[in-house]
Amino acid sequence: MILAAIMLLGFVGEIGFRKKRIPDMLLLLLIGIFIHYSGIIPDAFVSILRELLSFVGIIALTLIVFGGVLKLDLERFGGSVTKGIAIASADIIFVMGILTPFLYFVFKIHLLVALLLSAILSETAVSFVIPLLSRIGAREELKHAVEVETIFNSVLNIIVVLFILNIMTQQSSIIGMTGFLFASISEAIVLGGVVGVVWLIVLKHALTSHYYVATIAMLLVLWGVSDYLNASAILSVFIFSIIIANSSFISRIIRVSEAINTQQLDTFNSEITFIVLTFFYVYIGILVNVLDFRALLTAFIVVVILVAIRFLEIFSLNGMTKWFGRDATMVSSFVQRGPTVIVLLGILLSLNPSIFKLYGNTIFYTVILTILAGSILFSISSRKYISAASPISQPIAEMPKDEVQIK
Repeated sequence: MILAAIMLLGFVGEIGFRKKRIPDMLLLLLIGIFIHYSGIIPDAFVSILRELLSFVGIIALTLIVFGGVLKLDLERFGGSVTKGIAIASADIIFVMGILTPFLYFVFKIHLLVALLLSAILSETAVSFVIPLLSRIGAREELKHAVEVETIFNSVLNIIVVLFILNIMTQQSSIIGMTGFLFASISEAIVLGGVVGVVWLIVLKHALTSHYYVATIAMLLVLWGVSDYLNASAILSVFIFSIIIANSSFISRIIRVSEAINTQQLDTFNSEITFIVLTFFYVYIGILVNVLDFRALLTAFIVVVILVAIRFLEIFSLNGMTKWFGRDATMVSSFVQRGPTVIVLLGILLSLNPSIFKLYGNTIFYTVILTILAGSILFSISSRKYISAASPISQPIAEMPKDEVQIK
């Protein structure tokens, strides 16, 4: 009954987003908070749900990475792909490079924990940024670059965080840790590549109308095998996803399969992701303590730093590449954190409850405040743009000269 209610709440949240522009993530978090303080769900049932958290978290991370890679349409985005990947990489580097020492020296947080927290908060949320960008008449090239950035950012964000968590569980010397990471990465690349190519061969001989179900199953098998062999499971999934997403190009090289309809895969993946993320949003809302005002103050300071980092990053990139031009201020307003941070927060709870207890509320408040700050900054910086829905933004080349002048 609880699981059914959570799924229905996700449906309600999506209606709220479409009708009232209320982000479904925020609505579901608020519902979770209401459940927490109303006591509707007994503590015993909440404990049962917590046991599912790690398992559901693995599925969520797998689907986010797979879905993100599937959306990287090389033909559609063209040259914007390299720009978007470069910006997404800069997102991670700038946040971790600046926020980590700030947390370490100012808040006296252990260095490895500070590195983990800054990695978790290095997301640029696609679910918030793309709807905002679609409202204004910005350049198509810029829109594509930002879309690729937000998609690849989530993928890279997850990989980096899980690597740090793996390091934290290894009680060994620096040399031993370096060897572990090298083996983990190399095995993951080989395993993901081999399984991806083999799966293309299988689909060539056994392509049915429900191949997308089997493909999702292969993702979970790949995660399990990688984890058993101490390879990076998320990196294996990433390599496998790249092969499936680019099946047409790879098939021409190795001549073993035909192109896979990634649209069906993406649709099916989105449906499952919807259910999984709904569970996470509500459950994290149940667990957080919104009366932790110290966490609120800390989050406010962190958000100020994150906003400053974003502006520094974008204007630095613009100074070197001129990619953004007059749009640099508007792109700098995209500081929202969202679904990936919430899922990683759930993973943190299942893998390291002590860190969640110390910093879970702060991360939660940081997500909420970045959404608020990003919305305000975007509203201010986007005033000079014509709305994408405005008649003025439509082409007028075919109109009579008099009507053009009237326009």
